[in-house]
Amino acid sequence: MWARDSIQPAMIVFLAVNTLCVGLRVYVRTMLSKSFGYDDYAMVLAHAGFIILCTCTFISVKAGYGDDAPNPDYDVVTAVKFFVISTIEYVILVFVAKVSVALVLYRLASSNNVIRRILEASVGIMAIWTTVTSVMVGLQCRPLSLAWGVGEGTCMSAKTLGNVGYAISSMDIASSFLYAIIPVFLLKGVQLSPKMKASVIFLLGMGVVSSIATVLRLKYLIDVANMKSPTGAEAANAYLVTFVFSITELGLTIFTASLAALRPLLKFIPWGSIGSQGRSYKKSANSRIEMGPNIKLSDIQDTHQNTSEEHIVQKGPKHSVTDVEV
Repeated sequence: MWARDSIQPAMIVFLAVNTLCVGLRVYVRTMLSKSFGYDDYAMVLAHAGFIILCTCTFISVKAGYGDDAPNPDYDVVTAVKFFVISTIEYVILVFVAKVSVALVLYRLASSNNVIRRILEASVGIMAIWTTVTSVMVGLQCRPLSLAWGVGEGTCMSAKTLGNVGYAISSMDIASSFLYAIIPVFLLKGVQLSPKMKASVIFLLGMGVVSSIATVLRLKYLIDVANMKSPTGAEAANAYLVTFVFSITELGLTIFTASLAALRPLLKFIPWGSIGSQGRSYKKSANSRIEMGPNIKLSDIQDTHQNTSEEHIVQKGPKHSVTDVEV
């Protein structure tokens, strides 16, 4: 029952955070950098799909999906129907979210044809993989309404559905680690400021975290594959457990890909600068020595005759200590 209690708070958190991040991304690309591109369209589409996915899952849980306790207010047909819809949406949405990440990297790799070819190949493989797995999920029961107890027909075994889940997860894990590693090669040898290095390290770390959520999901897919029946209370609880990790992984993917476009906003964040006037350093002593008037280092003209630091301050009569403005 922990999955049923955890999935709704997880969806609320990711809906709030990702709506803010995607909104900021649209603002940066349309108002600041004026470079709204295909990767931004894909991200907006992915977030819109994520909203629909969470809405269907909310309806399913509200109708009683995954709850073993009998309740007259529950509608079992509605619960299972909307969860099946959410599952199909998830398979397609993972592909859209991964494509948005690939397009971000494709934009960054404008001068690296090898990485661009790798990204193109990965998107093509994911497209084929997603088509096959989404068709299998959509045809898990024939007719599909049999999945929520309406009509007569046949359904795939739990083991087959578990294998489909393995296929989806393997593609997800492989693409996640690939897209987390590619920036390392893109930034190899590039001189970055400390705050830019911190942002890159953070984004790479978040990409790895989303991959870990997918790996953890595999553990519970094993339980799905070992079920005796793909329907019933036991199956509903097993599916819901895997869906907690699915929502987490998808939410982190959208979050990380959105943050990658917010670099122009870093200039509005203070990073502990000491100000434009500089600081004054004074040394107290019984007798003070004046080293001359304030001089900016930028005023010093380096020449090939003299490049030492002895003329950083002017020579003159010694009276008292003064400030050196840097």
